[in-house]
Amino acid sequence: MAPVKPTPNNDSSSTRPRLQAINQDFSDLDEQIRQAAHIIGLPDNWSTIHEQEARAEVIRQLVRARAEWVLRWILDKLKDETAVGKTARGNSTAWQLLDWMIHVLPVSRSAPHLRDASFPTILESTLVENFDKDSNLQSAASSDHVDMRDASESSETVHEGSTPSRKRKRGEVKTSPSKRVALGTSNRDQLFRVVRIAIQSIGTLATASNKSDDTTQAELMKMVLRTESAQASRVLRFWLTGIHQILSTISASATKSPNLDEYIDLSLALDMWDLRTVDAKDEMGASAEEFSNECLVPALTLLENLKSLRERDATQYSSIAIDRAITALDRRLARHLLAPSRAAFFADVGAESTNAGSESRNVQVLATNLEPLRAKLLQAAQIEDGGDALPTELASLFNAVPHLLDLTIRASPSRTPKGRSVEKPWLQAVFSALADCAGCSLTTPPGYITRQTAITALGCALRILQVHEVSLTSDLLKNIFWYHCGVRYPESQEKQVHWSLIASLIQLDPSVFAAEQRSGAKTSPEQHADLAEFIFEQISTAEFKGSGFSDKELTETVESKDQLGSDGKNRVGRAVILEKIIIPLMSAFVRNRNLLGFLRRWDHQLVRSYRHDNRKALQERQNLIWEDRTLNSALAELFEQSLTQGQIATLIQEHGKRMVGLGDAIETSSKEDVKVKKLAAYKNAASSAVLIPAILQSIQSDDNIEALKPDLHSLLLSYATWVHDDRYSLYSRLGLSWFTLCQLLAKLWPIELHASAKLQQKILHPLVEQAMNDMSTGRKDQNGRRVDSPTRAAAMSFLLDACDRLQTVPGSEDIVRTSLRKVTESLSSSRLEPEEHMKMVEFFCADFVALLRHLDVEACRDSLLTTISMLSNLDSSTADLTCQLLSRSIIAQENSLLHETYSTALLEALKRDDTHDMHNTIVRAILHIQPLALSREKRKSILDRTIELLKSGQGDTIGFLSVMAHLQQVPNATAKVSTDASIIFDIAEVLHTHKLETSTALQLLRQLVQLTLGHIIPNQTQAQNKEFFIDFSGKLLQVTKAIDQCSSARLSVLRATALAQKQMMLLHFERYVELLKRGLTDSQDATVLHQFLDAFNELSVPSSGQANSFDKTQTWLRTWVSENGELDSYIASPGQNPIEVAEYVARLHTTVARFKLYADTKWLIKLTLKVLQEPLAGSVQDTVYTKTREALAPLPSYEKLNLVPVLTDVQDPLDQTASSRILNDLIATMADVSEADSELKQKQLALLPRLCVLLAETSEFKGFNALLNCINTILNEKPSLASQHSVECVFSVLVKVTSRSSPALSSQHASDIFSRICETSRLVLLVHRGRLGGRFHLLLPLLQGLLFCLFIPNAIRSGALPSWLRTVTATEPVRLTPANATQFSRLLSTLCNPPQSSITKAHQHHASRKSKELNDPVKAAREKASNFLYPLLASFCRYQLNGRLDQGVREKLMPGLWEVVGTASLHREGLDAMFSGLGRSERDVWKTLWEEWEGVFGRRQVVGHGE
Repeated sequence: MAPVKPTPNNDSSSTRPRLQAINQDFSDLDEQIRQAAHIIGLPDNWSTIHEQEARAEVIRQLVRARAEWVLRWILDKLKDETAVGKTARGNSTAWQLLDWMIHVLPVSRSAPHLRDASFPTILESTLVENFDKDSNLQSAASSDHVDMRDASESSETVHEGSTPSRKRKRGEVKTSPSKRVALGTSNRDQLFRVVRIAIQSIGTLATASNKSDDTTQAELMKMVLRTESAQASRVLRFWLTGIHQILSTISASATKSPNLDEYIDLSLALDMWDLRTVDAKDEMGASAEEFSNECLVPALTLLENLKSLRERDATQYSSIAIDRAITALDRRLARHLLAPSRAAFFADVGAESTNAGSESRNVQVLATNLEPLRAKLLQAAQIEDGGDALPTELASLFNAVPHLLDLTIRASPSRTPKGRSVEKPWLQAVFSALADCAGCSLTTPPGYITRQTAITALGCALRILQVHEVSLTSDLLKNIFWYHCGVRYPESQEKQVHWSLIASLIQLDPSVFAAEQRSGAKTSPEQHADLAEFIFEQISTAEFKGSGFSDKELTETVESKDQLGSDGKNRVGRAVILEKIIIPLMSAFVRNRNLLGFLRRWDHQLVRSYRHDNRKALQERQNLIWEDRTLNSALAELFEQSLTQGQIATLIQEHGKRMVGLGDAIETSSKEDVKVKKLAAYKNAASSAVLIPAILQSIQSDDNIEALKPDLHSLLLSYATWVHDDRYSLYSRLGLSWFTLCQLLAKLWPIELHASAKLQQKILHPLVEQAMNDMSTGRKDQNGRRVDSPTRAAAMSFLLDACDRLQTVPGSEDIVRTSLRKVTESLSSSRLEPEEHMKMVEFFCADFVALLRHLDVEACRDSLLTTISMLSNLDSSTADLTCQLLSRSIIAQENSLLHETYSTALLEALKRDDTHDMHNTIVRAILHIQPLALSREKRKSILDRTIELLKSGQGDTIGFLSVMAHLQQVPNATAKVSTDASIIFDIAEVLHTHKLETSTALQLLRQLVQLTLGHIIPNQTQAQNKEFFIDFSGKLLQVTKAIDQCSSARLSVLRATALAQKQMMLLHFERYVELLKRGLTDSQDATVLHQFLDAFNELSVPSSGQANSFDKTQTWLRTWVSENGELDSYIASPGQNPIEVAEYVARLHTTVARFKLYADTKWLIKLTLKVLQEPLAGSVQDTVYTKTREALAPLPSYEKLNLVPVLTDVQDPLDQTASSRILNDLIATMADVSEADSELKQKQLALLPRLCVLLAETSEFKGFNALLNCINTILNEKPSLASQHSVECVFSVLVKVTSRSSPALSSQHASDIFSRICETSRLVLLVHRGRLGGRFHLLLPLLQGLLFCLFIPNAIRSGALPSWLRTVTATEPVRLTPANATQFSRLLSTLCNPPQSSITKAHQHHASRKSKELNDPVKAAREKASNFLYPLLASFCRYQLNGRLDQGVREKLMPGLWEVVGTASLHREGLDAMFSGLGRSERDVWKTLWEEWEGVFGRRQVVGHGE
């Protein structure tokens, strides 16, 4: 610190003239401030002093009289209206000097000066001049200088915003030729920071820290900040705008900002807003008009910016600070925007005016308050209409529409069904007003095209209603549908259907669209009688006359923008139409008990699709959306539970008659000149041909199949006739008929066909013959029969299915063999299109390859060879999956002949030298076969052939090495690789010569060498193995001598040998180490250097000790690492390093830890933490952890305990997770013994409480997980380190984690967090139940918290939930899963019915001393626990009233709850006392719960007797 120049005490009278002379003597403001600071005695570096103690020491030496003159001088500068004042207000040092003077002077002397200078006006001017972008963009008509007025005139505005105000007074504008000084980004951020510090100083003095403080001083400072609501709203507006600009700048820059939290702390501006002087006419005191005019748009803009920051999940942003800022903004919006509007809405409930008039008048208040938002969104619409790109800020404001709706619902005070019904009109009014703001009026039809941004906002708002289970009236939903879905309006322009909005409407309330028209009901042209039928017609129209629907699967939500097609029109995926529109409507019809109505509409659309005028579209689009198999699958889940057997039979009969009607129409056309495709019978039959397979797929019950056997038999005969009749192929789809026959065969075979040889001969055999003909025929035979590729595939499916069933029938061998030959021939030919061919190959390999066992050996081998050759023509991923299916299907068959034939086919295919793809297919197939499933001869032949292919240097080297390593998992003593030692070195030479020494190839080579030597070394006394040893040792000696010729492949052989050998029998250790030293010293290539370093890291330390060279090796390595590592500078380096450097240091870390090249264990931990900060692969990080654990394991107990503070007191947040994981490894290596030394024992017992403290402070899931691992390790594996106090600490921290004050953990891991809490809680009960004793009151809050987490609150308020369960995005609510309920139920079962092992011996002994009779310790434990379970049951009843359980969660929770009820029922008086304390509604819940429990367990248990 610079020395303070002495100033005479009696020189205070000259301070004022000297300060006044500064303005004349110096023109630069910074120099003036420096002179003023010098005059009053501030040190030269006063602006950089931030520590409170240092500042207090400087302030103690200052003269307050001089400071008062400086305060007045700097305030005169700041409130100056000329360019001098503007420069001062933009100067950071000036604000720092003001902050110093506020701290120097007492409040009684500084507050009057600040109040007289109109500090709020100074602050407003500062924000306007430096942070209001609208002011910066104003034309010359705008003010360059703000008129600075006294406090009495502060109500007049100093700046006109872009938002029109109704009662705002415009300030006087004084023009000046001076230009505005634009601050740079860094200067602006610094200015905002120092201004914030000055205001914080004033705010601190305005708040009394305790009741004993003089409130007069605080009131004086409050008067400094207090101003009228108009000016307070402008200050808040400019503050929010400044924060938004700073955050946008920080987000756009690549640098990290460590002080972001202080920027987004809104408490200062909001506190100043709360101190405002409220207008006397404002009855509610909310200043709604001022807030909406000035602050609504900036608050919403900043809100969306903060939400985007939270979604990025970047490390430089504090999620706690962002959540706190978002919560603060939400509260102000609810208090000053929504609350006054709601009060006005419900103000005239008892008025005599009509409901419509009252609603209209009251809604106007909300609409008026939303006017600034409406103006901004209207501006966005105008920009879009002009064809310009929408600015990001304006686009983000559309997200404010669903956010405000979500906030309205969450702020609603409704908690009961009656309250929610009262609130429904208000919520509906808010929805209508917000939709109107977005440009989607719900009262008048639009006269122009609604923009996609508005449609997206409206869709998101509907999604908010769906999430919160808030419904709209049917009329309002219909208005949205007709006005804004693009189906009717705008009438005079081209329409564009918004399918995403239709999907949102259906998801909100599908019953509106599934309602049947009442008979005699009068409907206007605007209101279509059948909305579902109308939507289905729009879908059909879009498919035939529009751009259609893309087949691409869309992963975005329905609120996302539709795809833009090549024709410029929006296109959505077929999956969206099916899953979001059609299938939900099907479910709605089922809920209305009208599935037949849906089937009727489905049938109608199919009939319309096959009209004659759609024939061209049908030829272009073979698969209609109404024929998609997704509809069949959805129908199968609902069909049988919705229709009776009689209704199903009637459906089948009706559609069967329609198919018969097609035959009559064909007969009529042959006699008369009539086109069949124009007849109604053709369209009806085409529809029935689609619906019959859907109905058959939906019939799954054995009872229904048995009851429908006559109808199914009739259908089978009809379809058998049709597929034989060539005329039907002209007017029907043969492929669909064969598919239906497959379904009929599956239904009728078990109940009729399998036992009737007559029916098989009459029906099934002719069908098999026809299927073989259709499968083998061309596109059109001489009889005019049309057989396309899908038909041939369907016929093949039927043929395989029939053969699979006929193989069990005696005498059917010939037809099965003939069919299989035809199938193989068809698959090997080009009769199928690529898509159908690929599907049929997969189908055959997965389900029917076992049929080949019925062929003779030659035919079976040929078929398998054909199948393998077909697989080589598929793409890589499909071929790999199909090879896996083929190999597993064959190996799963208990048929040794088929196994042998398959391996012979693989070997024969491998011997072919024709194609590279064939060899890849063989490799995939072999890798999916367990080596023991192949005979030794086949393994030998495959290995030898693979060696030949490897030596040739052609083909997939990685694949061949994989096959060899895979087969060498079992002994292959006769293979060349196990008899000829030169084979391995030849492979290494091939890899080196052809430059194939990749990391994967070298790893496979090492694996091959290790496996081979692993089989030979245990049997080295055999003659063949002795010879192999001699040759292999000679080869190794040649490699170690020729150091300069040691390639990466040869080094891999040496590394594998060093790992596999024992007692240095093959590789001489010292020579090998010398080679590695030369490699580290001479290697210039980084890759080669890494390989030599890895070889050093793989050395076995015991082996080096046996060679008496470990010390020499350690010394040499220490010298080499110090010369080449520079690890100290690496540890001190900030940030992350390049990945190459990180991987190199990770290898050095392994070397340092393995050979103990460190002097201090703490230094090793620092290195480890630094390495783990790097972006390394997971396997590399695991190696770092493993080596560190190996280094810590041999340490004595006292050293391990001394390392605990190093790992728990971590300053860098990036090191917390890694240090916790290392700490877990350290704890795992500790002995489970209490230390005799009292100090060490105290350290042991203090470890678990310290972990609990860290757990309560962590906000990162990985760190939370690592700390819980440490706690679980102590509880489960090291019980000696736990005590009664530490167990209570565990319960305390778990209770905090499940409470509303939980650490700010991410909601993305809610399910995992709940699971870990249940796991730890159950572990305490299993291992430390004795330490818990009878203090179950410690466990009760935890159980109540966990139970509450499973409930979904009805009040839409998540404040009582822990932070990791609070909904971040309203459209993506956070919910726990049934698996979590199962874990909690298991915890309850452990508490109520503990296993014998959890009851300690001390407990048993204590119990036995009280009674001379035999005592069941489990029963005693249950009785002890029963006294504490009644509050938990009462909580369950209370939670049932304020929330709900998902169906799946409830099913998994109830078994555990039954255990609680059963245990609590051991004492009737306790249940009676609990029942007396319940409320009326809670008693009803308890009665229902008790009845359910009695229904499950019966009345055999006598309550109160424990039986």
